[in-house]
Amino acid sequence: MNPLAGHKPIGGSGNAAPRIRLTGISKSFGPVNVLEDVSLTLGPGEVIGLLGENGAGKSTMMNIVSGGLKPDTGEILYDGRETQFASIAEGIEAGIAFVHQELSVVGALSVAENLFLGRMPRNAAGLVDRKRMREEAQGMLDAVGAGSINATRLAGTLRAGEQQLVEIARAGARNPRLLILDEPTSSLTPHEVEGFLDFVRRARDAGTAIIFITHRLEEAMSICDRLLVLRNGCVVSDRKPEDTTKDQIIADMTGKSALFAHPDRTITSDETALELAGVSVPHVLEDVSFSVRKGEIFGLFGLVGAGRTELLETICGARRKAAGAITLDGAPLAPRNPAEALQRGIALVPEGRKTAGILPQHSVRRNASASSLRSFARFGVVSGRREAGAVANELSALSVRMEHDGRPITTLSGGNQQKVIFARALLSGPTLLLLDEPTHGVDVGAKAEIYDIVRAAADEGLTVIVASSELPEITGLCDRVGVLSKGRLAGVLAREEMDEAHILRLAFSEHERET
Repeated sequence: MNPLAGHKPIGGSGNAAPRIRLTGISKSFGPVNVLEDVSLTLGPGEVIGLLGENGAGKSTMMNIVSGGLKPDTGEILYDGRETQFASIAEGIEAGIAFVHQELSVVGALSVAENLFLGRMPRNAAGLVDRKRMREEAQGMLDAVGAGSINATRLAGTLRAGEQQLVEIARAGARNPRLLILDEPTSSLTPHEVEGFLDFVRRARDAGTAIIFITHRLEEAMSICDRLLVLRNGCVVSDRKPEDTTKDQIIADMTGKSALFAHPDRTITSDETALELAGVSVPHVLEDVSFSVRKGEIFGLFGLVGAGRTELLETICGARRKAAGAITLDGAPLAPRNPAEALQRGIALVPEGRKTAGILPQHSVRRNASASSLRSFARFGVVSGRREAGAVANELSALSVRMEHDGRPITTLSGGNQQKVIFARALLSGPTLLLLDEPTHGVDVGAKAEIYDIVRAAADEGLTVIVASSELPEITGLCDRVGVLSKGRLAGVLAREEMDEAHILRLAFSEHERET
């Protein structure tokens, strides 16, 4: 049952007609109810944050709004008129722009060509006016705080965050009446986030109605006029930011009464598991030294380009060091590749779940077992029974939600995909677990579960290194943190020293030294 069924949504714009009003929207796929009696009102010049765990119904709701799906029941009013778009194209023509989380830039085209795809300006002779297109494209990029991107570059050479800004610029240039943004900041740097939020404010002030889907509660509370939370397809709360707290929002999203706690841990072993001495990688790392104890959760924090990922890659053999020494359990460690590192008991959960993590063409089971197939083989033949049993046990222990493990991994939510990658790492029997942005792009409920997985692994004696750009994650999860600044280790802080201001001062230290 919908907790807010029949409630009158707050919001709107005085006596003006709402830009969009949903009343009693329901949608099912077969026997599964995805949305149940959902209502929403959004006025011109208003920003609403749409929050909820993966699978809560946010994407289905927005696909109905934009014309990608039809509701089973309910009414949609757009600018005061009853509406049901027959297609996404109809929604676009009516002034709805939807920036999806999945990137859709064409890598073989320039940024400018992507921005004007399907509507390239032409001169009097009917030819594409490339000079005008480049100039206007640069202005479109400036508008979203992405002026540093050259409009003539091939889009495929841009990093993910820059491609995301191109998508946002393309949507914003249409001057939409309703702008839907699905996780728009997930790949952006802090500086890019600021530029993006400035764009949202300008669009809002110009009268655009905006729906902002995000897992980043701080951003939602800073930019949104209202926060609407979906859980299991139902609206469970609709509040102004000043009338709620992060803890309350998370409780609404998860159905749990408190924010995931970060309990203090006691490390019982004094045994050094991993030690780095003077490790250097040309142009990336310089003279990095630290040690990590058995059973410790050691954090790595730094700004973009500080060398977090590169340090993990050096430890696991994906990158060669030029100087220094690494020892694991007292023995020299110099793997030539990640496969050799795996044989030494080192497992890596990479940052890019979709690009470097999952095997999208394979099942959940094969994704989980990919690093440990040899352990299920006899005379070179994998025993499907042994594989299935081990995978089922691990997936159950990690609370992976799925129909069955023979389904494609792409059918799972982002959080469950990430837990499958954790299962792959743990099934390999590691003694050292390297985690690069382990909760990137997952909702708060999945974050809490992943934190529990990490703590449980450390409690069982695994040494864990967590590289993260999220300060609350570092301070809440880790026993100590090493702070990198432009490839140098600026300091190592114990738990009692880990306040965010101190960590940030260290992260900026090498930048300040150069100015």
